[in-house]
Amino acid sequence: MSSSLRAPTPLEYTTILAVVLVIGLIVVGLAMFFSQSSGDVTQTEAQTYWASQAYPLRVSAMQGYYYSAVPTSGEIALSIENVDSKPITLTGLVLEPYSDTGESFAAYTNHSASGASGTYWGSSTPASPLWSNSITLVPNQRMSIYLRANTLCSTAGTASASTERFKNYLTIYYQTQDFSGLSFRGIKPIMGRCNPS
Repeated sequence: MSSSLRAPTPLEYTTILAVVLVIGLIVVGLAMFFSQSSGDVTQTEAQTYWASQAYPLRVSAMQGYYYSAVPTSGEIALSIENVDSKPITLTGLVLEPYSDTGESFAAYTNHSASGASGTYWGSSTPASPLWSNSITLVPNQRMSIYLRANTLCSTAGTASASTERFKNYLTIYYQTQDFSGLSFRGIKPIMGRCNPS
């Protein structure tokens, strides 16, 4: 009983090489597809986290705006909700990364393309996060707060300014009837698109 082994022909080598290359291209293509779509997943995950997992204050909605005229700063609107069983007093917010110029942002009750401010809650910096006015939210109460700064959905002369998207880690400063000086930093950033206003 004899067996003979024959060497592959050049055509067989070419076919094997072509199959390996096609498989490699498919793998690279799938990797690029998933890496490009991961930004959308991250934004969805961040918004879901803030709307369902943050506690005791949640951000049930977030939206960015930029202005072509007044004010020169951009704006992020946050809908903040008390999901605790007791009243909570919101005393300040900090966004990170903050900015490359170190300016503060101001918090207002009104969204305004004309620059009208509404009620002013105060300004925040990482070194001084607490506002001059505080907001008490009863259980299940929701309130919209508008944050304005040069680097938020803006083109106002700083390297980190952008009119496309915002992405910032948020720390909420608050107090309850029993405790003061509390803070909560989310494990995911707030993020979204900046829309013209």
